[in-house]
Amino acid sequence: MGVLGALQVEVDGGEVALGGPRVAKVLAALLLDAGRVVPMDRLVDVMWDDGGPTTAVRQVQDAVSGLRRALADAGVPGLVATRGGGYQLQPAPHQLDLLAFDHARREARRVAADPALTVPALRRALACWRGPALAGLTGTVLRAEAERLDALRVAVHKQCLEAELVLGRHQEVVAELAALHAEQPLDERVAELRLLALYRSGRRGEALETYREVRRRLAEELGVDPAPALQRAHQGILDADPELAAVPASAPAPPRSVPPVRSAAAPAGGPDAVVPHQLRPGLRDFTGRQVLVARLRETLADRDESGGAATVAVLAGAGGAGKTSLALHVAHQTADRFPDGQLQADLRGFGGTPADPAEVLARFLRGLGVPQQRIPDDVEERESLYQSTLAGRRVLLLLDNARDAAQVRPLLPASGGCAVLVTSRSSLPGVDGARRFSVGVLPEDEAARLFGRIVDPAAVEAEPEAVAEVLRLCAGLPLAIRIAASRLACQPGWRVATLAARLRGQDRRLDELHVEDRAVRGCFAVGYDALEPEVARAFAVLTAWSGPDFTPDSAAAMLEVPLADARRLLEALARTHLLEARGEERYSYHDLVRVYAQECARESFAAERDPAAERLAAWYAHATDHAAKLLQRERTPLCRPENGPCPGGLPGFTDRGSALAWYQDERANLTEAVLLSAQGEPTPVTWRLAFAMHIFAVQSGNWQSIRSVNLIGLASARRLGDRLGQAWMLLGLSIADIGIGDLVLAERRAREALAQAELSGDANAHTATLSHVGIIMHHQKRYEEATYWHGLAVADGRLAEKPGLHAATLNNRGYAFHALERYAEAAECYDAAVAVLQSSPEPIPYVEAAVLDSLAQIRLRLGSTAEAARAFRQAATLRAELRDFDNQAATLDRLGDLHATAGRPAAAHAAWTEALTALTGRDNPLAAVLEAKLADLGARY
Repeated sequence: MGVLGALQVEVDGGEVALGGPRVAKVLAALLLDAGRVVPMDRLVDVMWDDGGPTTAVRQVQDAVSGLRRALADAGVPGLVATRGGGYQLQPAPHQLDLLAFDHARREARRVAADPALTVPALRRALACWRGPALAGLTGTVLRAEAERLDALRVAVHKQCLEAELVLGRHQEVVAELAALHAEQPLDERVAELRLLALYRSGRRGEALETYREVRRRLAEELGVDPAPALQRAHQGILDADPELAAVPASAPAPPRSVPPVRSAAAPAGGPDAVVPHQLRPGLRDFTGRQVLVARLRETLADRDESGGAATVAVLAGAGGAGKTSLALHVAHQTADRFPDGQLQADLRGFGGTPADPAEVLARFLRGLGVPQQRIPDDVEERESLYQSTLAGRRVLLLLDNARDAAQVRPLLPASGGCAVLVTSRSSLPGVDGARRFSVGVLPEDEAARLFGRIVDPAAVEAEPEAVAEVLRLCAGLPLAIRIAASRLACQPGWRVATLAARLRGQDRRLDELHVEDRAVRGCFAVGYDALEPEVARAFAVLTAWSGPDFTPDSAAAMLEVPLADARRLLEALARTHLLEARGEERYSYHDLVRVYAQECARESFAAERDPAAERLAAWYAHATDHAAKLLQRERTPLCRPENGPCPGGLPGFTDRGSALAWYQDERANLTEAVLLSAQGEPTPVTWRLAFAMHIFAVQSGNWQSIRSVNLIGLASARRLGDRLGQAWMLLGLSIADIGIGDLVLAERRAREALAQAELSGDANAHTATLSHVGIIMHHQKRYEEATYWHGLAVADGRLAEKPGLHAATLNNRGYAFHALERYAEAAECYDAAVAVLQSSPEPIPYVEAAVLDSLAQIRLRLGSTAEAARAFRQAATLRAELRDFDNQAATLDRLGDLHATAGRPAAAHAAWTEALTALTGRDNPLAAVLEAKLADLGARY
């Protein structure tokens, strides 16, 4: 059995199939504590990171049963024993590599005074390893154990090589030290031993070059100088110190029976091939990303070793999203699939001077065992040697922080057995054949788990609301969460609420998200500094818009650029993840990125923000006016040439359906645009934009939205002394009051709107308001007055120019007569409305549907059942086409009543069922009425 590599169970040379990951995890836990009882709660922790489901104990018991069956089937029953609330597995030392490893280490300690005896014992310990511990198994507990064992292996390896040097075997171990140094590039003791071995082997120049590389890496990655011991070794080499070169006169030869340290499979380059292990340590508290991890593991497993290209996976995301942590996590999990080694390089694509691919090639070649003197200076020859060295090998490469495809392409292996993980702020569209994975922010549950793994659990449990606020202010960005949690963990006097209060102020939030050498602002600045000037301007100026998102059309208006240029700028920002793409051609800022972008705007583009906001508000007014005109063609536009031109082109919708779809997509933005335009000095744009939204908001029944935007528009119109604006805003508020049910306020506002319309001298506003007062009379059941007000509107000759409004007013007057039981006069009004619509040069379906529904009701009242049924059906069809589902259902309900009364139950059932279907997913009380009618119908027939 083995845990020092991929989990392995062999019986008589054959591998035992364990039957699934849960069985494997249970076995791993038992082997790690071989000979000791492993309690149930420990096994639950091994199986699940979050405590597991309520059935956790039962599932662990099932996994143990599965393990026992697998071992029994292989001919070794009875190995797993039940002991006092847990389980125990007690293999003999020769049956488990971990026990053999520990036995050899103890032997090495016993003979530590004699290096000649220590080395064979340590070599026996190292020979127990087949690759990274527990490779391929997931879970916080097991990965922590694996990291502990891997670190122990490295410590034993260093101890062994130190003893080899004491015995004077510098030439024999110099290549092995190079491989270990490539695996542990920041381990200064390994570097010191390598310098000593190179120097004693007569390779003084390589020793000095190795020191320079170590010093550069320590400065760049840790910001520190080499340790004193390493500096002393370097100075001794510079001085040709004879004491440093002193070795024993003779040293015994290494025992031939001790096997060398190997990876999980023999390297493809032969028995002497160097197997690099350059992966940096992963994060012990790595959290979440299960779906991405699984997809990446599957991608790395899907290799075509007969092909001429490596598998390439690009992990793209914003700065601070945790791309490198994710890549390292996956790389360590899959390292055993690449027995010829793992290479890693920081390409410094964002921040600092980007790494030269030629220099990275040289580093990789040295890591693969190619001596420096054999690495050609010519870049093409160097690349050819790189491909030749990798040919037939299975090596995993991690290329971190790539800038662009040109930096990555020379480093991609031609060997199909290799795989490459690339992290970048760009999706690297120029890397052909790559599989791309977007690394976004953490969802709420994973963000909370990450925070809880860094902060004292008691503090998290004590202040759940404060924790939720901190996580909201960190907006799911892993770097921000780690920094915030680290600050809290290192400040014993702070409560979580203290941290939340410090993060709450937007002006200083990025100042607070900074600890030692890690800062969210600095992470964003790296990406911003790499932008072209026009892209940087767009990134900053677009913060003038505070709405949920923006499109190329709205961005073109803000930036005063053609639509094609706006589209290009947004795509450039999205490629580097400084903007988030939300659906087709919609973009937004991540919350923390917006804070940083606003800082950039204040610093470099302060004078451009207010004009950009004004242009956008004006653009929204023009665009909404244009859309409303498509819904109601006779509607008087309010954004006329004399009001100023439209900044940028109008959106590309051309019909009613696309106009409605545009409004639905932009509804939240339109409300924000009204608020934005109202800031600062008053402008007619505010009330014009609010007015343009009327027809959409009325159809959606969003009365609170109508009220809020019209109140803002009314305040702006009053500050301007604009009577026409006040009339339209008061009319809009009155419409909303009716929808909310406040008829008293609706009438007061309507009469005030009428007075302002008369004073403005605008005939359209005056006629529309007369008709609206009549509608209020309807709702108050003051039908005689309703006929009067509608009669005034009809008598106004200007209605002849607006067939839709003319027909609607006639329909409303007819409804009042209908309510007064003056059916002949009602029918006369409805017939007149139909005639107006028939003479209209263009169809007006919304009004036509209402008129047909009214006409059907009066025909039914007058006994013309067939005509009524036909008119109800026509009205329902039109309302379905208009997606006016609530009114469609009401019409079908009346049609069903007609059929039921006429003794046609099947037809009634069909009409009511169709009505109920129209109300699917809608909060309409008519649905319950329809269900009752259908149930009653079913009971009677």
